[in-house]
Amino acid sequence: MKMRSGTTRACVFACLTGLGTLIQVIPAQAQQGPVPLFLQNRNDDAQTSLGGTTSTPTAKTAQPATNAPGGAGSTTTAPGPNGVFGWGSGADSNNYPTDPDAVQTLELQAVDAESVGILDRNSGGLGVDMWSGTDRLTAARLIDGLPDHFASHAMRNLARRLLLSIAAAPSDHAQTSLLTHRIAKLQSMGAYGDVARLIGVTTRRDPVAELAEAQVNALLVTGQIDQACDAIAGFGSQFDTPFWLKAAVFCQLRAKNNSSASFSTDLVREVEGENDKLFFALNKAIRTGSNVSPQLLVNLRPLDVAMLELTKQGLPASLLDNAAPATLLAFIKSANTATDIKLEAARLAEQQGYITTDDLAAIYQGVTFSSSELASVLDDASESTPAREYAKLYQAAVKSDVPAARAEILAHMYDNARNNGDYGQVARLCAPLLEDVPINNDFAWFAIDALTAAIYSNDLERAGGWLSQAKASSNSGNAIESRLIVLYPALVLAGLEDTGASDAERSASTGFNPSPNYGLGGTVKPAPPMTQSAPTSQAQARHRAHMDEWAEQQMARNDQVGARHDAELVYSLFAAFGVEVPEKFWDALLDQPYVTARGTPNASVVHKLAQAAGANQRATVASLALIANGNVGGDLQNPVSLGNSVAALRMVGLEVDARRIAVETILENGL
Repeated sequence: MKMRSGTTRACVFACLTGLGTLIQVIPAQAQQGPVPLFLQNRNDDAQTSLGGTTSTPTAKTAQPATNAPGGAGSTTTAPGPNGVFGWGSGADSNNYPTDPDAVQTLELQAVDAESVGILDRNSGGLGVDMWSGTDRLTAARLIDGLPDHFASHAMRNLARRLLLSIAAAPSDHAQTSLLTHRIAKLQSMGAYGDVARLIGVTTRRDPVAELAEAQVNALLVTGQIDQACDAIAGFGSQFDTPFWLKAAVFCQLRAKNNSSASFSTDLVREVEGENDKLFFALNKAIRTGSNVSPQLLVNLRPLDVAMLELTKQGLPASLLDNAAPATLLAFIKSANTATDIKLEAARLAEQQGYITTDDLAAIYQGVTFSSSELASVLDDASESTPAREYAKLYQAAVKSDVPAARAEILAHMYDNARNNGDYGQVARLCAPLLEDVPINNDFAWFAIDALTAAIYSNDLERAGGWLSQAKASSNSGNAIESRLIVLYPALVLAGLEDTGASDAERSASTGFNPSPNYGLGGTVKPAPPMTQSAPTSQAQARHRAHMDEWAEQQMARNDQVGARHDAELVYSLFAAFGVEVPEKFWDALLDQPYVTARGTPNASVVHKLAQAAGANQRATVASLALIANGNVGGDLQNPVSLGNSVAALRMVGLEVDARRIAVETILENGL
């Protein structure tokens, strides 16, 4: 609802700037509040080149990233190729580089706010031309269609990089703001730090209501309250929705400016009555020191969370289940949260990617355990919650300077995490600790645990060392060989096993050219089909033998429904990477049920994915792959859909993402 008069808006401005009831309705002064944060630190002249002379700006293209950037909450980002600005949409498509390693320049006829980002190709961005061939309305729909929650960190990582990339926006339908859609999706994903950073590099000189509100929300959630109130004061005179009145009330109550807060609260009543029961309950609780009814504490918004902190009332533990990102982060940041609840909130938040693994480690380190508790952790690690138990084991592992003791603690953590469904998280958490465990015969018993954890944390060099140790230590007196067979699909997809297939054979198997093409005009040329079988190499023979062993293990499982699903998943992913799957294994699956409905994307998604892959449309392929598979995990994962999506990602040069998604999916399925 909008405010109903110019007088009301002027009153609001007076309140926001601390004048309380001393209101002067002077339009000229209504624009003299603090400068909004995302309008600060901008170039004074968008037409000044990097060299300092007045000309058409130019920028050099960046090389492609060979790896994904840091975790979901990573704050290390490279500036765009034009300082803090992104690429302009006026660049001629013929100027895009067809080779990412070539040093070329792009004409930037204008600095386009829609094209800004914080990731270039060097820092994990998908490339300036990633939306090439896609119209703006379709791009906006794809962004809106991305999941809010993802089945793996690799998928979330790809989604973040898609939304944060410096990329020329399609020139059609200019009235549709891709930037607004990108920021809205980042908010719904709980990536509030990314929201603040992305808005921080926008080139807009005219504030946009949605972006201003998003920035304030991001500052509130990330605990930057002073900056949030500065922004509220700066924006409040420019927008006429109740959000700004309520935000002003919060800042005034925080500053103990009760008279201004009372006046602003009356304005809220004038504008929308008392429909927002939670706002008025929080307002009263802050003034009187009372508590808000738990029945009202649902669907909390960032402003609600900030106001609740002023009441000194803790969030009820019942909100942890299916909590929205802002609520989960509030549990972690609030000084009013009990320790055990904060630990559980942190565990859940890291799983979803709302905080980094380093954040989780710091929270676990902040819990107090006695020296005797840590010394006897292997005798009794049990605690009231999984997170508290992880914290106890983690601290014991950190403080242990004996490699054998540390390895035992890590093995215990990995085992607990598998049982609790937290394996990936614990592998990420303990990756730095694993580095201090030597790879030698004394730790042969630990080799498979260490190998699996190193694969999951993407430390493939260390994984290769542990794989060699495991193979050297395998004998009839231990279970290393059988555990390696279970792990075989993950070893193959991580690139740690030679299956004997050449690049040409992999291309023929998938129909894709393994050499990525970049830029407009890049043509995908499938390799011609092989006309005769190549001689079987030793690597191929070993691969086929391992496939036989793996299939035998699957047939021996009690859960044959799960075994069939796992086989379909492995074979589909192998096919996507050009890894041989002998026909007898497909034949074994040619049985009832012939039709399944697991996580099947609609026909348009399937069609558009294939079409976009053939046209080398990176952003469209990434979006559709995430839409088709992003929030579907476990038994609901559709093997055919995932295989096709991974193959499409490889086809447009996103090989690293394809491989990480495949590996994490396999390991999350217990393989």
